[in-house]
Amino acid sequence: MSTLPGKTVMITGANVGIGKDVARQLALRPETARIYLACRNRDRAIAAKAELEAVTGRRIFDIVVMDVADLGSVRAGLAAVDGSVDALVMNAGVIGPRSMELTADGVTSVFATNVLGHVVLLEGLLAEGRLGEVAVLAGSEAARGLPMLRMKRPSFASTSADELATVIDGRYFADGKTDFNLAFGQAKYIGALWMAYLARQHPDRRFITVSPGATTGTQASNDIALPLRMASKYVLPALGISHKLEVGANDWSTVSPIRPCPAACSTPARPTS
Repeated sequence: MSTLPGKTVMITGANVGIGKDVARQLALRPETARIYLACRNRDRAIAAKAELEAVTGRRIFDIVVMDVADLGSVRAGLAAVDGSVDALVMNAGVIGPRSMELTADGVTSVFATNVLGHVVLLEGLLAEGRLGEVAVLAGSEAARGLPMLRMKRPSFASTSADELATVIDGRYFADGKTDFNLAFGQAKYIGALWMAYLARQHPDRRFITVSPGATTGTQASNDIALPLRMASKYVLPALGISHKLEVGANDWSTVSPIRPCPAACSTPARPTS
């Protein structure tokens, strides 16, 4: 790996949607020497790899089987990566009723997929001295609330570690009134806080939280309530509020190490109760 003259990129959730198009866009740059497609399903990853090779004309894609909701799978995937990663794009995420189920590690699936799995991955690279330049986390306006889509702004009494722990393991909704849209926003909020912390701890590297915005052509809305799903797929595009897949993907590919990036880290304002 160290003999390659160009950049190495790793993308989670790279077999579909924005993650896949980020891989396509980065592969079109001659500076990109290797792209790891980190996907939980090998067959889908193989299909995505074949398509990406066909549309880009490059054979620089390697598959890493990794389910970011399974910390053991993340560690195994990390061990399978050869050498350093110049850019890590943490795209994998989940939303919907099933996202509130607890994983084997005792956390909600929405938190494991959007945050905790990426924590293990990124901090593993850092601990081993294998993150070269930049890490990008998929952000969301849900971290601030989206009144248009009836997604509440995350609100905490103290934002203490103990209170945030109730979000992580689902106890926040112990009264039975589970709001999986709010849980998604909470996960994105905590993820942005984590990235801001890493940016302060490692000033020699870039840690960036970027939302792709309302983007068509993804699977993000497949598991949400029907009214929101219809709004995301049809109403927002009709109103000109959402954009095409390649536009959302470009928001992430432009903060790769191959191009200069604004020296900023996107962090949501502290929620108030």
